[in-house]
Amino acid sequence: MDIPIVALCGMASDSASWHGMPVDRIEVPRGPTIAAMAERIITKLPPRFALCGHSMGGYVALEIALREPDRLTALALICSSATPDTPEQYAARWALIDLALRDFEMVARRLARALPGPKAKADQVFVNDLEAMIVRCGVEAFVEQQEAVANRPDYRDRLSSIVVSTMVLAGAEDRIVAPDRSREIADLVPSCTLQIIPECGHIPQWERPALVHSALDKWRNTATENH
Repeated sequence: MDIPIVALCGMASDSASWHGMPVDRIEVPRGPTIAAMAERIITKLPPRFALCGHSMGGYVALEIALREPDRLTALALICSSATPDTPEQYAARWALIDLALRDFEMVARRLARALPGPKAKADQVFVNDLEAMIVRCGVEAFVEQQEAVANRPDYRDRLSSIVVSTMVLAGAEDRIVAPDRSREIADLVPSCTLQIIPECGHIPQWERPALVHSALDKWRNTATENH
């Protein structure tokens, strides 16, 4: 039986964020809450599937994994977290929403330099492509996604119920979602492997594409074997 690999995009990103990766379908989560995003995607999923979520897409992937355990065959999370925002992060997120509503292009410029690690940030073409994707996604989606993420639940006490093969990837230089958040997931999910990617910030699929492709390819085999 063919098991499709469904990739879930992070905030302010689209299908370009998965360019060249070994996935079959790409979904951009939309909705006022993480639960609403998950519900919308679940209606489009086949009877059996594997999920790969980046950042915000990882929050949605966790929600789906907990709702549809009998349909999920494998789970991969990239630069994501099971922990809600701290009060300081929550306040900063709402300040960013306010700024985006006033000058989204400025926010896009700032994010394009904040998201990658130092090596990728030194590549102006990389930064320009990242900024263009953020702008392309638009302020409406950005604000909606920020609000959903700001109010996301704490998944940590439910991670032990995820029994499918799980892979977690983290950028060693990620300043958006600290690698410790990935370590936390790996400690709480029973069948989980963790890989910290060196010289990498928050977008491993673009910053270290060959390494991420190889990791996803190996994980993909666990998603499809014996199903």
